[in-house]
Amino acid sequence: MNQRNLNDEVMDMEREKIIEEVESILKVPQPGIMSTAYGNLPHSRYMMFHSDGRNLYAETSAASVDVDEIRENNLAYIILGYDAEAESSYLEMLAETEVVMNQVTIDWLWDQQDHHDLDVLEEEVMIVLKFIPGQIKLMNANDAIDQPEVLDFTR
Repeated sequence: MNQRNLNDEVMDMEREKIIEEVESILKVPQPGIMSTAYGNLPHSRYMMFHSDGRNLYAETSAASVDVDEIRENNLAYIILGYDAEAESSYLEMLAETEVVMNQVTIDWLWDQQDHHDLDVLEEEVMIVLKFIPGQIKLMNANDAIDQPEVLDFTR
């Protein structure tokens, strides 16, 4: 085996480890921070995220996310899985955002949630946001501080 093939094989193994760690963070529904920019100002909010294995989904009130904001700039930056006490790995994700109107997806997300605020949900207009990753940074996965492992889906 020549040196190039060996290097490619090592890189493939490292990428697989990164993907496994990313998938382990994504598989657990959890709160995170979603940030957007609108009118040259940052807008950040806590949201509960669910994953289908690759994309993230969040149900939210139409009042908390201006759909016009997403139409004007559909990029979102998400921080997910951060636990300061455990010093565990977490994700920073740059994603395209879509407003989902597909009933199958809406029903799937509804089934994923615990519905403890049913009265609130009945009074508000709820929407589903789908986040399609462009780049995922796996943070705290190695011993080097601030040197993320990066998965780029834009190439």
